[in-house]
Amino acid sequence: MGKKDIQQLEAVAREFDMTEEERRDFGDFIEEEKESGNVGTKHERGDFTYQELRQKAREFLGLG
Repeated sequence: MGKKDIQQLEAVAREFDMTEEERRDFGDFIEEEKESGNVGTKHERGDFTYQELRQKAREFLGLG
């Protein structure tokens, strides 16, 4: 993950009021998603757009 991608992940974690532990687990969740083929559309590396990260945060937190 690039610096800008990490900044976006941090911003989404703040938006969803994640604890530090949840933030770390969310990062792991995102990496697992990419490894299993559930990639984003941001570019060819499969990173997620900000909106996609927000949706992944909802999934991660069980918010539907």
